[in-house]
Amino acid sequence: MKVPETEFDSSFSAATIPIKEAVGGFAADTEVMTTRGAVPVPELTTDDLVYALDPTTRLVKTKPVRAIERCETEGVIEIRTRRADLRVAPDHPIVYRTKAIAQPRFIRAGDLSDREYYQFINQWRRPPREPRSEIDITDFTDEYQACVTRSVHGHTFRAALPDGCEPIYRSRNVGYCFDAETFKRYQTELEALGDTVAVRAKRGHHPQPYRFDADAFIQFIGWFVSEGSIHRSPDRETAEIQIAQEKPKHRRTIRSLFEKLGFDVSDNDRSFSFGSYLYGQLLKQLCGLRSADRRLPEFVWELSRRQQRLLLEVLLDGDGNEQRTYYTASDQLVGDILRLCLELGIKPRYSSRRGTWQVFVNAVNDGFVAGEHVQRISTSASVYRVTVEDYTGLMAGRDGRFQWIGISCIA
Repeated sequence: MKVPETEFDSSFSAATIPIKEAVGGFAADTEVMTTRGAVPVPELTTDDLVYALDPTTRLVKTKPVRAIERCETEGVIEIRTRRADLRVAPDHPIVYRTKAIAQPRFIRAGDLSDREYYQFINQWRRPPREPRSEIDITDFTDEYQACVTRSVHGHTFRAALPDGCEPIYRSRNVGYCFDAETFKRYQTELEALGDTVAVRAKRGHHPQPYRFDADAFIQFIGWFVSEGSIHRSPDRETAEIQIAQEKPKHRRTIRSLFEKLGFDVSDNDRSFSFGSYLYGQLLKQLCGLRSADRRLPEFVWELSRRQQRLLLEVLLDGDGNEQRTYYTASDQLVGDILRLCLELGIKPRYSSRRGTWQVFVNAVNDGFVAGEHVQRISTSASVYRVTVEDYTGLMAGRDGRFQWIGISCIA
């Protein structure tokens, strides 16, 4: 474990945690933002990746947890505001700014001055990612057949196929059909040879498009996660994908979106729907079947900031309100929305009411006055010291309210 050589002192900048050994610690009911969502600190493991902050550059990356140590402390410091709820050991490093100090610094929680207004870290950035121009659903599943049509004579088409690229059969209606493994291996060549290429779950099913403009598919995922459902027939292999929506403004958007995606949909005054066993299976795999199982697909975490913002806005259009509060019954999805907020520079905040999660999606600059918002609690308590690789801050909080705060040690 590597640690800086400088002793801890509040005058040091936040380039490193200036300690020689792990200090401080979080109360047991603290949650930490990770790639799994908000995780109680006692449940952190060295397999976890936390969202970690370099306060000097304001750059946020995911970093591995290197150690978690439980220890006892004589008293704790509690910082509580409308948007912050932290309880830490008195020697835990708090990262802050003031009106007079622009560069973030650390101070021990027990050394906070009663009269000072301390600003939390309110702006940060993730490393930039290139936007995706296209999404190909055959990258996410191998449970399909690819159907390639060609206007030339069959012998001419087969002669043009690469060695080893053999169709499993030919259909008069949908052309030459290839299994998923063969299609992925020779996808470039088949797409160049075919007049049309489409995919379906199996023989007898209607072929569907598989390559989409990335922004359009991201919006489709947002509408499905918020307003979508999958209805299966008990006596045959088919599925109906439905997007519920009654508001005229959003109905126009969804209708235009389906036209862009190339799906043949039917609609009534309450919803849009199309039939596809393949897409029923795919959406279940990517996003979950029931509302209580909903989640965001893994590819979301590889999208550009603009595309993540696009997804968030569609989610809010579907299951949000005018105050930008998002509602969900899914334990997994609430963690994903919190994580998406953090990716976009929005401090996560959530609550639960009558079995429904509420995520408050507003970017707010905030801080605290120690004399009003800091309490010194004298009872002894167990705390958890967290060691993280390279970076000195993490996003933590209690009761659904998160802030950037220092770690216990750098590895």
